[in-house]
Formats: sequence, structure tokens, C-alpha cells
Amino acid sequence: MENVAENIEHVSEKTQELDPREVISEPHILITTQLNPVTCNRSETEQAEGVVLSAPAEEWVDRELEDWVAETRKKRGAALDLPTIMQACPEFTSWARNMGGYLKDWSDLHRVTGQLRPMIGVSEHAWNLAQDRLGPQIATAALVLTFDKHCAGEVASPGGYLRGIVQKAGAGELHLERSFYGRLSGQAA
Repeated sequence: MENVAENIEHVSEKTQELDPREVISEPHILITTQLNPVTCNRSETEQAEGVVLSAPAEEWVDRELEDWVAETRKKRGAALDLPTIMQACPEFTSWARNMGGYLKDWSDLHRVTGQLRPMIGVSEHAWNLAQDRLGPQIATAALVLTFDKHCAGEVASPGGYLRGIVQKAGAGELHLERSFYGRLSGQAA
């Protein structure tokens, strides 16, 4: 314990010496407070090889998300239609019509949404993740909402907002249609 206290004192002294206006070219030194290093002997390794592990937590979450998406698609079908989305998001609609002309179906909307995505700073990775996890139609609606909210100053980080939508979907808490209908009722007020 005495070594830990000395290390803490040493670190706090070093921190006080730092001046953010000067450049420090010393290498970064990681100080650990671990007293007993982790060791492994051969018998532990052999025992571990005999154990069959269950699926990692990430795979379980992915499977759960896929099940939720499939169930939601069955229940809702096309809960959101194109006219509702376009009416609820006038800023996006204006940009989309300037880019792609008349949008007659979901494939047109998806194409134009993909073209407008970089304008608000949503990475291709975030967009692909949303499409993989939510499906193209729900991901398109989510990006339309994100675009419109960003243009209205309601969302500072569009990529983070889109990832949040994907996380909500994974937790079974995504009700995207409520956002669109809420925007419509706000416009009517």
C-alpha cells in the first residue's frame, strides 16, 4: 500500500508541474497500481482449453436486435409512409427535391438520403450500421429525421444521434413513428 501512496504523490507532483502552454516531448508512462501481476501456469491453460464457452455477449445482443427488427417489421409493416415523412421533415424534403426531383417511392428516398448523408457529417460506417441493424426503410426514415433535426438546430451530432437510434432499437425502445407524428403535431400548433 505504501508504494501506491508514493505513486499517487508522484503523479500529483508531475501533474502540477505540467504547463499546457509548453510542449512536452517526454514519452507517456503508464503507472499501474497493480501489486500482483497476473500469471498463468500450464495446468490452468489446459483446464481452460477443455471448457466450451457460450456465445459472447455481443453476438447475443446482435441476435436479440435482429429478432426485434424482424418482429417490428411484421407488426408495423409500413407504419410510416412516404408522404408522412416528407411532410414531417420539410427541411429534408426541400433538399431532397433539389437533389433528386420528385420522390415517388422508398428507393428514391433511400438514394437521396444516402447522397445527403455526408452534408450533415454522418459517417458511412454509421449509415451502414443503421441499415444493417434497422433495415433500409427504417434506417432511411431515421436519417431523414436526423437530417431535419440537425438543420433545425435540434441535433448537434447527427452521427451520434443516428447511433443512438440504433441503440434504442437494440433495447426495444425505438418508436420512430412517434417522432414523425410529434413533428407533424408541432407544425400544426
